[in-house]
Formats: sequence, C-alpha cells, structure tokens
Amino acid sequence: MAFVIVALDGPTGVGKSTLACQLAERNQLLYINTGSMFRCLAWKWNRLDKPENDEALQKLGEQTQIVLEADGRVLCDGEEISSVIRTEELSALASRVSRFVPIRHALKFQQRQLVEQAKIGGAYRGVVLEGRDIGTVVLPKADCKFFVEASPETRARRRFTELQAKDPGVRFEDVLEALKQRDEQDRNRSEAPLHKAANAILVDTSNLNVEQVLSVLEQHLRPFLLTESS
Repeated sequence: MAFVIVALDGPTGVGKSTLACQLAERNQLLYINTGSMFRCLAWKWNRLDKPENDEALQKLGEQTQIVLEADGRVLCDGEEISSVIRTEELSALASRVSRFVPIRHALKFQQRQLVEQAKIGGAYRGVVLEGRDIGTVVLPKADCKFFVEASPETRARRRFTELQAKDPGVRFEDVLEALKQRDEQDRNRSEAPLHKAANAILVDTSNLNVEQVLSVLEQHLRPFLLTESS
C-alpha cells in the first residue's frame, strides 16, 4: 500500500498549522508540526544562554529529545512545554534559531526520521508536514506539495485577531511590522530560504476561509489517496 507524503509550505501567519492539522485529521494522515520542533529548540536555547557557536548548536539539535504527542502536547527532554512555546517571545526566538545551519540540519534529520517511522508503523495513510522549506529541502520528493500564501495585511489581520483575545493592548501596526520583518528574514536567509517549490501547487488564502482552503487542498490531494487505496 502506498504512503502519501504531503508538504505544506508558506510564510508566517498564513494558517499552515491549522490547515495541516485539519487536513491530517480528515484524511487519516499523521500531522508532524515542524514549527513546534523549532520552538522547542528555541525554548531550550534560551535556557542555555543563547549559544551561537556551531558545536553548541549541533549538540543542542542532536541531543534534545522532542516528542510531539497526538493530542498536540509538546515535550522537550521529558518536560511538557506546549503552552510556553506559543508566546510571541518564543516565536521571535524560533525565528532566530531557525537561521542556524546546525539546527536546521539536525531537525531535517529528525523530521525525515519521523516520516520513516510513520511509514513503518502502518497506522496512517501518510503524513503532512508544514513549514517553510518542507517541499524544497526537507522532503523534496514529497508526493503532494502545497504553497499557501496571503497578503501581509491579511495575515497580520488574522494574527492581530488572535493576539487581541489575549492582549487587548496589542496594536495592528506592530503585528504587521513584525510579520514583514519575519518574511524578510525567511526569504533572505542563506540556509533554506522560503520559496515555492517548482512543482508545488500555489493556493492564495486571502479571500478564503479555512473550510474553503481545505476543500482546495483536498481536491488536489484526492488523486494521491485514491491511488493509494486502489
């Protein structure tokens, strides 16, 4: 029986995690949250006083035990840190950590291992990974690749709505500026910059709700699942 590998890439704030999670649930796929993996290392990196030499970064990436539970919980070296890594501070730290080559190499290896483990396990029809370089670097031979995008203003508005529920004092202008800075960093970093894979399907979510986007994704994914079940 075939095993379907789905790569879902896109810029910050476009809703990749929500889409990947629901796409996985609706199609018996395993969702591997690569963003949580970077946030996990960022959390530990911060506790280690932010080392930047290659040896320390390689050790951090290779020796940190990251567990992504099916219920969404994230464990780092046995410590449950799910809520801690969802803060804006950790998001900014994850952006910094993601620029380090030893970290990206270590997580690329771990992410590929998770895919192989899921394939051997046989409990899922495939996997879906979301990120910024899944279809270009981590899994360049993925069966089905998507690149989701939306205008910076649209993404900032969505993010602003989320943050305002937690902090009424947050300003839209600040959210938009932070998002634009993250876009600049992601697209211009030397290691695995954000860009659409040549064979990825482009999906603009600016004027679509989550259900509409999922419908588009599943329309393209369906042939792979039908092939898998035939």
